[in-house]
Amino acid sequence: MCGYLGNAIDSPLAKTLMLILGIDLGLLRDNTGTGPAANIDIILSKYGQRTVTRAIWWLLLEQTPDGPKPSKYTSFNTRSDKLNTLGSAGFHAYRESRCIIPATYIIEGNGAKGSRHYHRIEPTSTAFALGGLYREWINQKTGEQIRSCSVITLAPHPKWQTIHNKSTPLFLPPEQSILERWLSEDIIDVTEFNSLLVPSIPERLHCTPIERPRKQTPTGSCFEITD
Repeated sequence: MCGYLGNAIDSPLAKTLMLILGIDLGLLRDNTGTGPAANIDIILSKYGQRTVTRAIWWLLLEQTPDGPKPSKYTSFNTRSDKLNTLGSAGFHAYRESRCIIPATYIIEGNGAKGSRHYHRIEPTSTAFALGGLYREWINQKTGEQIRSCSVITLAPHPKWQTIHNKSTPLFLPPEQSILERWLSEDIIDVTEFNSLLVPSIPERLHCTPIERPRKQTPTGSCFEITD
């Protein structure tokens, strides 16, 4: 995933996802689009209570005189093939602090830097529930708690090749039971999530070629992708 997403809280897509999760839509912030290392909304469960909170979209932080900041190691995505590698950035988070990153659209880029082709991808029934991880940090200067997060990425889906030929985001199926299990703090045996780590497209997607993430001028006709 190339690292750009947005949330329109007035979208029926966002309303549907929050309804499935039983969370007040008012907790979700309007986000016209943002990239890595920015503050984004994530959904997590803490002490059995699901809520929306902010997190830095960069899983690994390092302490600085001004508090935790994104480290030099790129970590806005976590590869699924590293989730079971002891010592990897996502190993413990996968077992202890999973989250959902909601998005009413994402943007993917394909190709080499300088000649990359971008697409804006939108779901058709409910906002994306991107499978993610989060970690918690303490600002040693202020004592404030800070969260960081990443999106789990899978192997490329066969129908995703023209969108991104190296990886596919983990699109969690918009089913209440699956989303609740994913967020559950009680589940540490992650083998039950193995089937989710197989690249899939759980619903019909609208894909529009665009100029670039921050200037989303269409450069071609919209087309659809289904699993």
